[in-house]
Amino acid sequence: MNKYEAMFLLRADLGQEKTKNLMQNINDVILQNKGKIVSSGIWQENRKLAYPIKKQKEATYYLINFDAEPGNLSKIQKDYKLNENILRFMIFKLT
Repeated sequence: MNKYEAMFLLRADLGQEKTKNLMQNINDVILQNKGKIVSSGIWQENRKLAYPIKKQKEATYYLINFDAEPGNLSKIQKDYKLNENILRFMIFKLT
């Protein structure tokens, strides 16, 4: 298993309950693909973006550290791309 870090830009206008459900959904995708979450949490709430993304001017930054098999990473990324409440995400391999 490799170690990864992922940063997500979530829609800031969802409300607290929907944001919490979205973060749980993000975690569930990793767990369903045989990954293990090391840590996760909100990095910064309602931060102004440098430019609008999908007509949104603010976003909530969500950070996750997790372990996963390299072969399952493409499945994880595909699920995140299909979620309209995730504005952007990046996954980095930690060494």
